[in-house]
Amino acid sequence: MTRSPHDLALRKDPVLRRVIDAIGPQPSYYRERTDFETACRIIVGQQLSYAAATTIWGRVRGVVPRWRPPEVAALSADRLRTLGLSRSKATFIQELASRTESGAIDFRRIRKLDDLAAGEALRGIKGFGPWSVEMFLIFALGRDDVFSVGDAGLRRAVCDLYGVSPGEYEARIGGIAERWRPYRSHACRYLWGWLEHAAAKSRKASREG
Repeated sequence: MTRSPHDLALRKDPVLRRVIDAIGPQPSYYRERTDFETACRIIVGQQLSYAAATTIWGRVRGVVPRWRPPEVAALSADRLRTLGLSRSKATFIQELASRTESGAIDFRRIRKLDDLAAGEALRGIKGFGPWSVEMFLIFALGRDDVFSVGDAGLRRAVCDLYGVSPGEYEARIGGIAERWRPYRSHACRYLWGWLEHAAAKSRKASREG
């Protein structure tokens, strides 16, 4: 079996080697979406579990056949709120649609920037904090070496897999993630995949028990 360069590099970490062997290759998740759509999906997912965000996004996405800035800008905040969005998230999506339509936000230009410059440009999107920027760099732009220190799922996976107590996470994560350079984004995908894998095993065990 031919392994990708990032798999070969990450397998040097014995913990990730076991994870990779257990769950196999991980998907790129958002690549089939436009950058505008991915940015909206990230806003929907802020501070929510993956399951909750997926449910709400399904409702939101279903109201517009083609998720493009003009159609989304025409949605009222009240309409978006009836679908499960908070007032702030509805406002962020409306503003993102308007600014993308006007050209104030140019995702094609952002794609051409390096990670640092792209991050700076993305922080100009209202409602886009560090986590949102990191998710966009990983899932929309496909950048190889991004790690989201503040992501709750990654925190949980690292603590479980590496025997790190929650109180030690901030002090230890830098050294652990350093092992994964220059493929930290791919390590994130494996850690998220491991959480899904572990949850599925737990559900199966509960049904069989």
